[in-house]
Parts: sequence; C-alpha cells; structure tokens
Amino acid sequence: MLFLELAQTFEKMEKTSSRLDLTQYLVELMKVTPSNIIDKVIYLIQGKLGPDHSSKELGIAEKMVIRSLSLATGISSSEIKLKFNEIGDLGDVVYKLNYNKSQSTLFSEPLTVERVFDTLTKIANTSGTGSLNLKIRYITSLLNNVSNLEAKYLLKLILGNLRLGIANYTLMDALAIGFTHDKGNRVILEKAFNVSSDLGNIARILAQGSIEEVQSISVSLFIPVRPMLAERAADSKEALSKIKGKCLAEFKIDGERVQVHKRGTRIELFTRSLENITSHFPEIVKMFTDLDVDNFIVEGEVVAINPHDQKFLPFQSLMRRRRKHDIQQAMEAYPVILNLFDILYHNGNDLMNLVFEERRKILEINFGNIKSDRLKLVNQKRVSNIDEIDNFMAESLDSGCEGLMLKDSNSRYRAGAREWAWIKLKKEYAGTITDSVDLVVLGALYGKGRRVGKYGALLLGSYSKEEDTFYTICKVGTGFKDDALSVLYDTLSKQIIHKKHPRVQSGNVHMDVWFEPSVVLEIISPEITLSPVYTTGRNMIKPGYGLALRFPKFSGNIREDKSPEDITTVEEIIDLYNNQFKQ
Repeated sequence: MLFLELAQTFEKMEKTSSRLDLTQYLVELMKVTPSNIIDKVIYLIQGKLGPDHSSKELGIAEKMVIRSLSLATGISSSEIKLKFNEIGDLGDVVYKLNYNKSQSTLFSEPLTVERVFDTLTKIANTSGTGSLNLKIRYITSLLNNVSNLEAKYLLKLILGNLRLGIANYTLMDALAIGFTHDKGNRVILEKAFNVSSDLGNIARILAQGSIEEVQSISVSLFIPVRPMLAERAADSKEALSKIKGKCLAEFKIDGERVQVHKRGTRIELFTRSLENITSHFPEIVKMFTDLDVDNFIVEGEVVAINPHDQKFLPFQSLMRRRRKHDIQQAMEAYPVILNLFDILYHNGNDLMNLVFEERRKILEINFGNIKSDRLKLVNQKRVSNIDEIDNFMAESLDSGCEGLMLKDSNSRYRAGAREWAWIKLKKEYAGTITDSVDLVVLGALYGKGRRVGKYGALLLGSYSKEEDTFYTICKVGTGFKDDALSVLYDTLSKQIIHKKHPRVQSGNVHMDVWFEPSVVLEIISPEITLSPVYTTGRNMIKPGYGLALRFPKFSGNIREDKSPEDITTVEEIIDLYNNQFKQ
C-alpha cells in the first residue's frame, strides 16, 4: 500500500472538525487497505508501532530530524531551523519547503506503508554506539524521493505529533461499519479490546476472518486487561441501595493501580492505561521472582511509603518513581508496598467469570500467607448496614487511605466496564463535592503578570464514552505552584493543535490555544453549579444550561496513570450535582 494514500487520508482528517467525518474517512481507508497490513495501518493512525503495552518510543529529537531533513532536501539546517522557529512544527515546515529534486536518492520506488512501518520499527530498536548516525540515515532514507505531503506526515509520525483526533472508540466504530456494515457491532469489538488491548490485531482478524473470531478473543498472559471501574456514591446509604447482593468493603488506597503478570521468571507490570512500567518497580519484580506462586494475573494498588515511619505517602510521591534513570535512588527515597485486591487468571484459567467472593478466596489461598513487608492483601470486611460501613470507613481513614471500595460479592469481573457492582466511597467534607474529579486539559488562555510566557488558565473537560466526546466544565488557574506550572507548560506545549479538537464540544468558549486531549489533572471544588457557558450535561438538568465547577482548584496531582478516556464522565458529574441536594 502506498504511503501517499495514508498521507492523503491524514490530510483529510486533520482538516475536519467533525467526528462523523473522521469515522467516514477511516471507513474509506479500511476498504482499500490490504488485510495483511491493516494492523500496521491501525497502529500508524494511533501514532504507535504496536499496542500500548508493547509499542516502543522512537526517541527522536527535533535536532536529529532537522539534520535528516537537510540531508534529504539539500536545504541547510540553519534555514530549516529558521522556518521551524517561525512555524513551530517540522511536519508543517517540510510541507512548505521546496525539495532539491535533482539530488540522487537511495530508493526510486514509491514509498509504501510497509517500508515506513518497518523502518520506524528499526529506529525504535536501534541503540548503543553509533545509533544516532544510524537513526539519521534511516530517517533520511524515508525522506528521499517523497512528496511534501508524505514528508509532512512522516515527520509527524517520527516526532509523535500526528494529532488526528482519533480515539479507540472512533476506530472501533469505523471497523464495525467497514467490516460488518453494522455500527452496533462495536460492542463486540469493545469487549475483545477490553481483554486484548490490541486494535491492530482485532482489525486483522476482522479483515481476514470474521466477527465470530473476534468474539473468541480471551485473556492472555502479558497482554493487559482493561480494568473494571467503579461508580461513585455520595454516602453509605446510597451505596447500599445500589448494591443488591452481599457487600464486601475494602480500603481504598491512594496509589497507582497495577496489573501483575507472571509465568516462570517472566514478570511484567502494567498500569490502568496499559503502559508497561516493569522497569519502574524492580523491587516488586524481585519479590514476585522469589515467590513460589506462578502463572497468574493479579491486580493491586502500589503506594509509596515513608521509609522512616512506613506511612502511606500521597499519590504524587509515587509519580517520582516514573523515571528512566537513578532508579536505585528513587527506590530508597520512595519505597513502595503492593496491596493486592483481585486475581483475574491463574494456572491457565480465566477467573473473570467467577464471582468476586470466589476470586478473593483464590487470592487469599495463593498470596494470603506470604510473609513480606512489601506485599499485602487489601483490608476487606463484609458489611451489611450503614454503621458497619461508616466504622470501616473510619478505620480506612485512620490507616492513611482515602475511603472505601464497596463490591458486590456476586459480581463478575467486567473488563473496561464502569458499573454499580463496584462503588467508590470517599470521606465527605462539609460544603464540598463528595470527591475530587479528574479532568482533561482542552485549551488555555495566556497568562499575565507573573505568568507572562505561561498559561494563565486551563480549560478542562469531562468525557462521554457513549459519544466519545469531551465536554467543557471549567477554567482553572489556581493551585499551581511555579514549578508545576513550568512542567505543565512544557508538557502542554507539545500537545498544541491548530484548531479545536474534533472530539471537543466547547460551545462558545474561546481559547488562545487548543490542545490534543492528553494531560489529566485532579481538581477539587466546593460546588457544581448550572452554567450557560460550559457544555458538560448541557440540557440534561435545565434547557440551555450545562454544569460547571465553582471555584475549581488544581490539587497538585497530575494523573499520569490515567488516559483521557479514563477521566470523570459527564454522568458522574451529573450524579455529583444531584447528590449535593441530598446532603
């Protein structure tokens, strides 16, 4: 398949602000994509080289690309840098450059998708002495003898700033329509994706097989399962009314949810957003290496502890373990405990269709008697009334936890689902909404005074899974320390897009700059109010009005463990709004 065909589709996607158009462009692309490379096309659309849990980063700096571009075009690096400083995106720079077509090239054949994917994979796997020059040669070889349009999207892929507005659910819609002619079959694709985390593989099975083969995809070791999620309740009374069966309460720990896979000596850790973080926690890997228990997938919460008094530290302390270098120093400064709460797979058996109480028993049999200061089972207790829940809540808070998880003992594990079988219950604070909310940054206004050169206020949004759309809910400019503001500015500057994202419903809100929805922040607020400006819950409470956070404040936590699709939903915001009137 010619890369030019893919680049032309990318161009259409980049120009549209309609999610329906995005889906249609994808459907058209699927129709002309050979079945033997459709998985690679799916990964490239996502800006990756594979599924989240195994895709490698290219690690290409802009200087390296400028050097390659100079070699391929015959234009000096200094001239390219001037254009880059003016435009700010090397893909857009190369699109406006005039190539030196008379220069000799290594390849005369048109560029194919297969060659692009294979070359990018080689770049990702290249390391060690001489790797820099080798990567430059690889990039230059791709840029030789291509059109400006192809070069534009090659560089966007290489630098990781494709930003087409394509999410997993949009891709699933397109696959369902393109290969089954029924958008309703997205439900089947989503179930398969929730246990396999690989849309490329699902697309290949659809293209070469059938929807029935997709339905047969099951849980496998070292392929992370998308986590089951919990609804939130305002108080213990509401929680009990939602859970119809027997209720098991667990301490809710303010850490990072991880999934641990083990077979033999191979052990891997994955986050809730499917990122492989095995290298960040070598002490956990060693701990499981030394255990006799084998062949399993377990879930738990990693929490950092104070090395002096062993007390739990806030979530942000744990994020200091997210580093590529000085791992040993981070281990000493921020030791961790893994608190297990579920088991999904054991000795070749998928346990997700067992009820929660049975899964907990299997977890206790295999891990309950292990003597380790770094591995524990989450505290659990059977509760049946409000007093028992409130008393156990007090124990949880005294232990440094943030509340309770209430779970229906008869519930199956539903990967990727958010439902009332699991309920999170946090301490209620008089005069505040029951819980903090996690929101994604959609845009920004430039700062003034001390914040000149930074962003003065960030536009935040909630998420609707059904519509795969982000809705605005507030602007936040308080709670940011100078160092956090600088980090955010640098991070967000890499996510700038030329116009509002096609999956964002912003109403009449205007921003100085728009971002690819990527960065998730934890926000606290005393109240949720009706708003004629913001679009979260628009017309669901009162015609012409949405919902907004009143006096929102950044908590200090950047939720690096959450993807934009994992944030607080529109439905949760509506529930929080309604719960205010029950207190």
